Amino acid sequence: MSIRHRAAIVVPVLLSALLSGCGLLGFNTWHWNQKVTIVVETPAGERVGQSVQSISWYESPAWARLGDSGGWFSNELHGEAAVVEVAANKYLFALLKTYDDPAGNKVFRPAKANSQSATPDRRTEIRAENDAIESLRETREIPKSAFPTLVTFETLSDPSTAREVNPQNLESEFGKGYRLKSIQLAITSEPRTSGRLQQVLGPGFFQKWSAQFNATIKNAAAFSKRPFAFRLAQNDFINGG
Repeated sequence: MSIRHRAAIVVPVLLSALLSGCGLLGFNTWHWNQKVTIVVETPAGERVGQSVQSISWYESPAWARLGDSGGWFSNELHGEAAVVEVAANKYLFALLKTYDDPAGNKVFRPAKANSQSATPDRRTEIRAENDAIESLRETREIPKSAFPTLVTFETLSDPSTAREVNPQNLESEFGKGYRLKSIQLAITSEPRTSGRLQQVLGPGFFQKWSAQFNATIKNAAAFSKRPFAFRLAQNDFINGG
């Protein structure tokens, strides 16, 4: 067999192996879906909101490190924030944690998972944890320390009216008889959900938000603190295609 013929066989095999995440040359990938469920007690009974999001984890080997990037693990969270209608036209949103490790790290991993020590043993542990989570089908309570940011809007059509909600005191925002009962996280085979945020917020919501943000920044005094609404971003609500 000629060298050219051998290369024609070997190269596609190598590329296929790399893309499939089989671990060849130290590259690995894992994928799973997580379902966030918010349960709120109201004077009219329990209200439940859910969202199924997708998680991807990637490992690149130490030799693939370029400058400050690569050579370790990275992750992505795609989907939309869970939302529950707690009263007529009053909604509670549990924002995505795209700026942080996914909440699942504190729910489905041992505490040592917060360590980012790039040792061979730690690599082996993270691979094993990812293998276990990927095949897991279980629901657990999210601890208060890992709660997502909770947000509501005084006027749903006005992005500038976004307010942060204290998970321990929903009554201060919605009135007597409102209480956050639980926020749960499940590793699930259910497909990623989409469209609920668009349905609740309406078309053009984030375009309006962007226009309000730009106007606020333009008119703000130097070093002034941004209003809460403009410390948020679209990716806190919807991330990924």
